[in-house]
Amino acid sequence: MGLDKPKKVYSKRIRNLRRMILITVAAACLVPTCICVILAIRYDRLKSAYDQNKVDLEWYRDRFGDEMSILAGGNETVNTSDKVVSDSEPLTEEFETDYSDIYISGAQNPEDIEGTRYVYLTFDDGPSSSTDEILDILDQYNVKATFFVCGKPDTRYTELYKRIVEDGHTLGMHSYSHKYSQIYASLDSFKEDFEQLRVFLYQTTGVWPEFYRFPGGSSNGVSKVDMSELTAYLDEQKVTFFDWNVSAGDDKSGATKDTVYANIVNNIPKFKHCVVLMHDAADKKHTVEALPEIIEAVQAMDDTVIVPITEDTLPVQHIKK
Repeated sequence: MGLDKPKKVYSKRIRNLRRMILITVAAACLVPTCICVILAIRYDRLKSAYDQNKVDLEWYRDRFGDEMSILAGGNETVNTSDKVVSDSEPLTEEFETDYSDIYISGAQNPEDIEGTRYVYLTFDDGPSSSTDEILDILDQYNVKATFFVCGKPDTRYTELYKRIVEDGHTLGMHSYSHKYSQIYASLDSFKEDFEQLRVFLYQTTGVWPEFYRFPGGSSNGVSKVDMSELTAYLDEQKVTFFDWNVSAGDDKSGATKDTVYANIVNNIPKFKHCVVLMHDAADKKHTVEALPEIIEAVQAMDDTVIVPITEDTLPVQHIKK
């Protein structure tokens, strides 16, 4: 009897040891498997993001590749009656751009222009792989903006067009192709591009857009057609065009989160109605990075609100119609 007890203890230890060995082996197999699954999921997400960015960049090369050589320094330059305005004004040391002489026209705003400052955040060229993130940020701060979009029939963009509308933002037009040589070749070619985009957006979102931003602005130096003919056509279509008086400079070479922030925040105090130009594009990550701080800075300004463009908004336009 005395020998049976040590044998039982020994047997129990053996069983415990075997159990520990099995658990260790199982863990050794399970942990790498879990890591592999996690890495596979992350790889799939990164690949999807990479594919999306690749599509965005290919779209930009197709639309801008042969057009940018026409424009000074690769910028979308527009000439007002007495000065030059650009989609990406050269950054000064103080990151300030003077738009004080830009002509402003349009329907009377029902609000007191001497009272509240109205800031209109606008995003050109989308949708892109950055759109969802921009919309998430706007939602986080309960801010509504305006998106001047292009025509991108790829199904991966369909939900982005819809989300812009469903989230309560204003959907504007920025040409279907964004090809300067095509859009501005003649009045007929402009009409064709405009109608193609408007119908496309209506079929995609159910919205019949009423606002337009010319690629390069309303006084670009590229159009072979007198811009007054194009603005007259928009009037016939009951469409209001918008330029900008504050530019993020986010399409300027060397732009950073800090320059984008400074270009906007430093210039907004100059105006009572601020139409801010930014870009919704795969390669404009600095815009997305700066957006939360820009919104916070604007919301902290006295008597200042951020609102979307509506039919009551006083247009900022670079040329007289």
